[in-house]
Amino acid sequence: MLLLMQMMLKCADISNVLKPFAVAKDWAVCITDEFFAQGDMELSRGLDVTPMCDRRTQSRVGSQKGFIDFVVAPFVKCLGRLIPGLEPLVERLAYNRRLWGEFEGGDEALLAQIREVRKARAEAWAA
Repeated sequence: MLLLMQMMLKCADISNVLKPFAVAKDWAVCITDEFFAQGDMELSRGLDVTPMCDRRTQSRVGSQKGFIDFVVAPFVKCLGRLIPGLEPLVERLAYNRRLWGEFEGGDEALLAQIREVRKARAEAWAA
């Protein structure tokens, strides 16, 4: 039972890619902003830059595809077999991965989309 509880906590920790794609994209930018800030700090201190935190070599879109393929998908598929009621998460993940694979315009397009969403959200909140 403890292992199952730990797996559910891990699922919550990595759940950003399991949310509706519009939300997942926003979280992807938040997370990569944090990673890239860490890489910038490492670089400024003369340290080796953690590979996934290096904005010079990583793309936001590519990092999401890799995160899904190598971390989230194997974990969520296993969890879905243990708890059949979680099958919708497996389906959502496959759908989101397909959308990341079809995403055009790379990081610049992603950042532009998120800027527009955040601007509209701020305007709605201010109204």
